[in-house]
Amino acid sequence: MTLRVEKSVHVPLPPDEAFRVFTDDIALWWPLDSHSLSASRGDVAETVAMEPRTGGKVTETLPDGSHANWATITDWTPGARLSLDWYVGRDPSEATQISVTFLADADGTRVDLVHDGFENLPERVAETAAGYQSGWDRVLGECFTAACLRKAA
Repeated sequence: MTLRVEKSVHVPLPPDEAFRVFTDDIALWWPLDSHSLSASRGDVAETVAMEPRTGGKVTETLPDGSHANWATITDWTPGARLSLDWYVGRDPSEATQISVTFLADADGTRVDLVHDGFENLPERVAETAAGYQSGWDRVLGECFTAACLRKAA
């Protein structure tokens, strides 16, 4: 079974700026109240951050001040591409893969997100993929896009 989530949005920023909003400013737009380990436990995370490099981590700071890794960055190409091994709440050996590309167009940037590798999960594969299908609508389609619109204003 091959499951794949594909999402695209257009933002009114050049690719390098859209990339910075996605990465450097992630704590300003990621919906931590609903899409975090803390939220799954009925709490709100303090923040989320990305280490800006290949091999860097995406890390949630939990309400008690401890940290939980969400992902490992496998490709860090500023203004063009970000790829992640994504394992929020799981062992890194069960990572799925996310690739986000930033492509200039006439009036901004098309941001394409592909999330696949769900076959790496030991159970609930289809259910997990379906959850990400709707989850990325909120995270990328609503929250990230809104942050880019605010930045462009």
